[in-house]
Amino acid sequence: SAETSAESGKFRAFGYQRGIMDAVTDPAVKQVSVMKSARVGYTKILDHVVGYFIHQDPSPILIVQPRVEDAEDYSRAEIAPMLRDTPVLAEITGDLKAKDANQRILKRTFRNGSSVSFVGANSPGGFRRITARIVAFDEVDGYPPDGAGVEGDQIALGTKRTETFWNRKIILGSTPTVKGVSRIEKAWQESDQRRFNVCCPHCGHEQVLKWQNLHWRKDTDGAGKTVRHYPDTAHFVCEGRGCIIEEHDKPRMIDGGRWIAEAESNGHAGF
Repeated sequence: SAETSAESGKFRAFGYQRGIMDAVTDPAVKQVSVMKSARVGYTKILDHVVGYFIHQDPSPILIVQPRVEDAEDYSRAEIAPMLRDTPVLAEITGDLKAKDANQRILKRTFRNGSSVSFVGANSPGGFRRITARIVAFDEVDGYPPDGAGVEGDQIALGTKRTETFWNRKIILGSTPTVKGVSRIEKAWQESDQRRFNVCCPHCGHEQVLKWQNLHWRKDTDGAGKTVRHYPDTAHFVCEGRGCIIEEHDKPRMIDGGRWIAEAESNGHAGF
């Protein structure tokens, strides 16, 4: 939708997004954990998970946001425009503007039997009376550290909502916060630990993009302290042969990249 993206119309995924979305529909994967940076399109991936299970595999879905206000905003700003502007979803949605009991902000139900509920992690009673086959936890490192009050840990509460489904899917995503106490870091460490590898456009060496290999020109004073940066000179140095990789090389590298697991497969895909 035009109001939710700089590029409206048919979605075209980046190379790294495809692997995450494929894992969501892989029957061998029971849990997906995404430890991400900001602005990598994770919200759009979450939108597509909702759209897919509404249309292709009708299921009860639960989306857990850090706060009730976040849950309401996600329902209004992301899901409602997608339901309205995607023809196959609009056919089974009904009138979003009508005073319809099936189209509340925090729960939407559809003509084919699927449904999606939205809950805030700060709502102690928000998880009650909800049964879901698909549960997606967004920005888990932003959840209240003391859980949902006396109800307990939010991830455990949401996961419990799926326990009657043999084919359930648990999805966690977040930008990590403090190393060692981050929830998404812990989840990723329990997964098969996939990292996105790309090939150098000059020598073909396959590698993970690491911050320490990003360089740019700097001016220093007599004490060696940096006094000026030149961001327009930024480039990546290949780990294989020291090739200089420029910004314009990145789209082709990412499009041809692949996720490689560094731990054993255990039904938990971590990205």
